[in-house]
Amino acid sequence: MSLEPGSHLGAYRITGLLAKGGMGEVYTAWDERLGRGVAVKVVARGLAEDAKEHERFEREARTLASLSHPNIVNIFDFGEERGLRYAVVELLSGENLRERMGGRPLPWRTAAAIAIGAAKGLAAVHARGIVHRDLKPENIFLLADGGVKVLDFGLARAVSGPAQHFHNETLVGTAAYMAPEQIVDQPTDGRTDVFALGVVLYEMLTGDKPFSRVTVGMTMDAILHDDPPPIPTGPNGIPPAVARVVRRCLEKEPAKRWQTAYDVAFALSDLITMRPPSPPGAMRWRERAVWFLAGALAGAALTALLWALR
Repeated sequence: MSLEPGSHLGAYRITGLLAKGGMGEVYTAWDERLGRGVAVKVVARGLAEDAKEHERFEREARTLASLSHPNIVNIFDFGEERGLRYAVVELLSGENLRERMGGRPLPWRTAAAIAIGAAKGLAAVHARGIVHRDLKPENIFLLADGGVKVLDFGLARAVSGPAQHFHNETLVGTAAYMAPEQIVDQPTDGRTDVFALGVVLYEMLTGDKPFSRVTVGMTMDAILHDDPPPIPTGPNGIPPAVARVVRRCLEKEPAKRWQTAYDVAFALSDLITMRPPSPPGAMRWRERAVWFLAGALAGAALTALLWALR
């Protein structure tokens, strides 16, 4: 199905292949009407002919088109030509979170800043009555200028929409980030994405997923029944308050989690700006310096008073 450089889809001239997967391909392209670079997402031919996948593709396009937020990828157009269904989105420069982590933890302030950006994007989605339902590091994009974008709304649906079962392929790919209510096919809302955000933040801080097991079934069982391993904290490492934010995201019952993504963003913003604690030795040195200075000033004042009384 690969499109050759120089070929066209509508007004978009293909310039290269950006990514390829089972769901389709993503190309870089040039918008000849507006004179700008874009990304064109093309659905695989077999999926494009499937009614459910057609609905999924259009749902993603319409979801993105209804949003305008600095932490959400922008969509410009979508359509069909020569049997190919495609969507045109902004061309991003940077890397996704999975690539940034590279299997290693990030400094906690970096991790918190990324989570804040993702949380703000999710909050905008939730305000429109939409749940993402597939948040994971691959769907969080880190821009070259430091910005954060939430991607891929193919599994998104309105909160009031009907329950939807997952294909096994999708389940395998995202099981480690699913909330308990997704696994047991209960209604989902913004707190479902809060749980997934907690999993992502846990992974950024530790380098490991909190519930990942050998099989998908064991992973889902752990999400339903196991507590996540404690996040290592200490005076020179991750603050306990940050670990508590993550732990609250990962509560099994939605009512016990942070109730909105904005709550998570606010809590992390408050922590990321706090002043690092001084080492105990440095504090004692400062205290001695203050007492010494105070004593010196008092001595000088007493000397001046006695001199004046002579």
